[in-house]
Amino acid sequence: MKAKFFSLLLVLLTFLPSQSVKALVMDELYTVELPVSDQTTGLRLGVFETAFELVLTKVSGSDEAKKNPAIMRLGKNSSRYVKQFSYEDRPGVDAEGGAIQLLYLKVNFDQQLIERLLRKHNFPVWGRERPSSLLVINSQFGDAIQLVTTDSAPKVAELLYAAALKMGVPMLLPLMDLEDFSLVDVSDVTLRHFNVISDMAIRYEPDAIVVGEIVGLDSGNWAGDWEVRFADQIFKWRYNAATQDAVIDDLIAHLARVLALEYALEYNQSNEQELLIKVSSMLDINHLISVRQYLRSLNVVESVRVALISKEKVTFYLKLRNSVEDLRRLIDIGSVLEQQNLAQGDLQLKGDVMINYNFIGRGISN
Repeated sequence: MKAKFFSLLLVLLTFLPSQSVKALVMDELYTVELPVSDQTTGLRLGVFETAFELVLTKVSGSDEAKKNPAIMRLGKNSSRYVKQFSYEDRPGVDAEGGAIQLLYLKVNFDQQLIERLLRKHNFPVWGRERPSSLLVINSQFGDAIQLVTTDSAPKVAELLYAAALKMGVPMLLPLMDLEDFSLVDVSDVTLRHFNVISDMAIRYEPDAIVVGEIVGLDSGNWAGDWEVRFADQIFKWRYNAATQDAVIDDLIAHLARVLALEYALEYNQSNEQELLIKVSSMLDINHLISVRQYLRSLNVVESVRVALISKEKVTFYLKLRNSVEDLRRLIDIGSVLEQQNLAQGDLQLKGDVMINYNFIGRGISN
């Protein structure tokens, strides 16, 4: 358990660059790791089917795709979507707390095949660049109530990060250090004082704020009461379950679902468009390569090629799967490009729309 928790803390550290959790690129969207008891072919094929359902959920942002009858039939032959797989031994603990070795099967799916399957059946594809969420939540059991951090409630934190990793949702818990405690306490979460919670959240720069409580009514009765705010939208819901784990899984699954409604794009052939995007502040070839790779990673982009290179400026020619506004929205949640405020707005060049950005590159590592 301790080794597993420390691995989740490493995920936390990747979500905390200079106390900022601005939208992040999720590199493991098409990879699923599951525990197995042996390396037999029969068991492996069964795990492929489970992993197939999990990757569809993670890439589309909800579990609707895996319920589709046509996709469910394809799941019986899920190995055709597997790019590669491997086994790995990891340290763990048994029921008595003794040290044991656990066997995991790591399955890497073919990105193009998975995306093509989802689009063919009219399901959205949620790209690698995803909005970040700050979770400001209370945990209560009996008379004890506390704000959840990795220090104050390590078990709850572990469950949250495991669920977020499974769904491909970048999330962070507040540090609740002196700076945070000077602004927010348990009562602010209970009473939903979003004004003070939003003030505290400024240092983390999240795209979404989740406020709520997970309450243990008794050992077999848990409840969650949640509110999510982002992009001028508010979502509220409650959920009851027999276990704390189930309430947390529902929270993260529901959070993924509402974020995907805004950011996962449905393929519509009538929306296909071509445009030019000019990027300034490009100082060397590494910047060009980084921006081209970044644009290719956006699921709204079908293809990218360099159209023109001039001093500190590169113009890219993009073919889109969706609209220009969809492209803007995805770029805006990131920290790679920043749109220029030109008085004349978008330009027209030989019939093509041109939009102008500056390269800021905080979301890219070379």
